[in-house]
Amino acid sequence: MVLYYRSNHAYNYNFETVTLAYFNRYPNPFATHVKSIDTIEVFIDNEGKLHQIKLIKKNGRLPKFIKPFLGKITTTWIIENTIVDPKNKEMITYNCNLDHTKIIRIEEFNTYKFNFNENLTNSKVTVKFSSGFTHKFAFGLGIRERIENWSKNKFSNNLMNSRQGLQLVMDSVKERLLAGSI
Repeated sequence: MVLYYRSNHAYNYNFETVTLAYFNRYPNPFATHVKSIDTIEVFIDNEGKLHQIKLIKKNGRLPKFIKPFLGKITTTWIIENTIVDPKNKEMITYNCNLDHTKIIRIEEFNTYKFNFNENLTNSKVTVKFSSGFTHKFAFGLGIRERIENWSKNKFSNNLMNSRQGLQLVMDSVKERLLAGSI
């Protein structure tokens, strides 16, 4: 079984502020689980689109029901691919865990698109949760389904923190722009 989560959100900021904040969103007090970020590659293609690849190390906790099978896993590595199209004012991001993928693979697809009519930036997120686990609990209840459901619920709860962190950085960018320090 594979689970999906979808959500839309509007940021009351222009596209430039949203993208600048996105690239500078760590550290922030809503993302203390992010331990390190390394930029792997940055380039501009022939169409003028900015491409960036980052490697992100995050801390996290597994649910208690999975610990007997896996022990104590506390970190994970995430690959983040971002493409910014400044002409069309659109940013596409893809995040995916690189390790523990037999347990759970989480693929996050985001699109940030500036709405010229409303002067704001819309965000659409789709997340795919897929587990390769095959163990069964008593009464045939699959651990795969429990892992996917737990991951989906945890993601939907953490999405608010992610948005608050990005909002905090956008507010900071706006303050610095108004003060003339950017």
